[in-house]
Amino acid sequence: MTMSPSAEAYYAAHTQHLREHGTMNAARIWPGQALRYTTVDGATFLPFPSRMPVGSVRPAVRSARKTHTVHEYDVAARDGAQLRIVYVRYAPGTWSNVTEVVDVYEVPVEALTVL
Repeated sequence: MTMSPSAEAYYAAHTQHLREHGTMNAARIWPGQALRYTTVDGATFLPFPSRMPVGSVRPAVRSARKTHTVHEYDVAARDGAQLRIVYVRYAPGTWSNVTEVVDVYEVPVEALTVL
């Protein structure tokens, strides 16, 4: 069943608000933690990002570089915190019954310097 255009717009705005809230608060609330947003076939997998230790991001990205598309960006969050955004687009056929899976990791840069 497909959503109406107004429902899609509401959900997109809600998801964007959650991501901005996470960006603004991740480094302050969960030091040493990264946030992961997963989309499957263009839809968000969970309405909230999942938290993971920063030390777990590096091996996940390193293994993804072997066969998947990985991009990294350094950005400043709305509250001024420096973040590294890692975009991982998995190759087709990695999972069955889906065509596209994307993970976006949001890692506080100051946590990277501790590792």
